[in-house]
Amino acid sequence: MARMAKSARAGLPADAANQRVDSEDTLLFAGLLYAEGRSYELLRQRLVDLFCPIIMESEERPWDHSKYYNEELGVPIMRRFVIFDTLIRSETLPDIKLMTNELEQSLSINGKRQFNIDPGYITMSKLVLATTKNYSHRIHLRNGIYAEVTLLFRGSSYTANCFTYHDYCEAESIEFFKKGRELIHKSIVSSYCLCE
Repeated sequence: MARMAKSARAGLPADAANQRVDSEDTLLFAGLLYAEGRSYELLRQRLVDLFCPIIMESEERPWDHSKYYNEELGVPIMRRFVIFDTLIRSETLPDIKLMTNELEQSLSINGKRQFNIDPGYITMSKLVLATTKNYSHRIHLRNGIYAEVTLLFRGSSYTANCFTYHDYCEAESIEFFKKGRELIHKSIVSSYCLCE
């Protein structure tokens, strides 16, 4: 897959590059899971190479909400969130998820993933997560990629719904995503990036 880059505006009319590309600004982020001792720096660099610089990253913290990934990733499992320095078109989310799936496979050892990467986007009103797993509350986008609204912004904070993953509900996660939302509100993010 082609790297997402600020040069990806090529081919658009000159004035289109400076216009909003979606009805709602969408800030690219990813949730990362990996076993303690795995090279987070390697994963971080590969994500930067694939997309664009990371503008925010959470502290590493233990993740023990499920045993689903234990055999594949190893234990103990660690969690981080990263936010990229870009606004994306919401319709590119399936492409981004397919790119992160390919990255997971390229970093696999003996057929086992070393990292789980779940991309999504943050907006002023919600946080949307991409997944390959269908369920009653998820909407199929295309190519086997589904989306769910994981958090809703109400009043002065993001709030969970009945299907929200536990670690997305934690106070540290909510505060992190609120800071990401502020990047949109204050127009700190540098530019739009489009899939080439």
